[in-house]
Amino acid sequence: MKKIWVCGASGMLGSHFKRLLTQRNLSFIASDSKEIDITHLDSVSDFVRMEKISHIVNCAAYTHVDKAETEQKHAYLVNAIGPYHLGVAGRRHGARVLHFSTDYVFDGKEQHPYFEDHCCTPMSAYGMSKFAGEIKLLEELSRSCVIRTSWLFGIPGKNFVETMLRLMSEKEQLQVVFDQTGRPTYCEDLAEVALKLLDEEGIFHFANSFETSWFQFAKEIQRQAKELDFPLKVKTIEPVTSHVYPTLAKRPAYSTLGTKKVEGLLGKPPRSWQEALYDYLVNLKTYQKI
Repeated sequence: MKKIWVCGASGMLGSHFKRLLTQRNLSFIASDSKEIDITHLDSVSDFVRMEKISHIVNCAAYTHVDKAETEQKHAYLVNAIGPYHLGVAGRRHGARVLHFSTDYVFDGKEQHPYFEDHCCTPMSAYGMSKFAGEIKLLEELSRSCVIRTSWLFGIPGKNFVETMLRLMSEKEQLQVVFDQTGRPTYCEDLAEVALKLLDEEGIFHFANSFETSWFQFAKEIQRQAKELDFPLKVKTIEPVTSHVYPTLAKRPAYSTLGTKKVEGLLGKPPRSWQEALYDYLVNLKTYQKI
């Protein structure tokens, strides 16, 4: 019988995973860093042993991409040492680990999708910390599952869609970069796939189907939000290069994840990001009324 521990359960992805497990009536325990800090090995190991955990789902992460450039030790502690500790606990007490990673492990210099066996050359401290977490976890517990994903949005949580909706309600004109390309991912879909991969091993890529730019993403948010009667003030969205909005951390210009491996396992491709976005916006309206 499965008993799942969801780490980082108060975050955007963790919240979706908790809801899914509740809907499926599966046995689980959820915690955040205030309750169990994955950077403390003894606490992690003792918890897995005492609670007889069978599967650890690690939604905990340091996700401040730019801050990571100046807080590298903290990012490394959470994103690399934390997964390693989960791997140690899993090896000691017979639990499997499922861990989430990022498209930022790639440098973005390719012009075709990145697959699981592509060489990782992260350009940022955040990307390096996440890649180190993959390595440390899989070296410690080879039967672990790592899911790389990209451009997450979900409820609740700060994300690109939520930010765009807020700005579109406040401003008549917006500028959004068009020279960064990837695949958006709805946390609800990611959680569904992760549940199916609990007993798998190795690295998988998952994102909703079809690549896009941040600018095209924003335009679709505008179109769908207007259709769903969100309060919008915005009239024009202008495409600009990333040089207009310089950031401390370098971001990959092209980070589209290839998902053929997971498609083969699931027997179908992920639904489109446009369809997932529509579901998110409908659910967001309901969530805002609560």
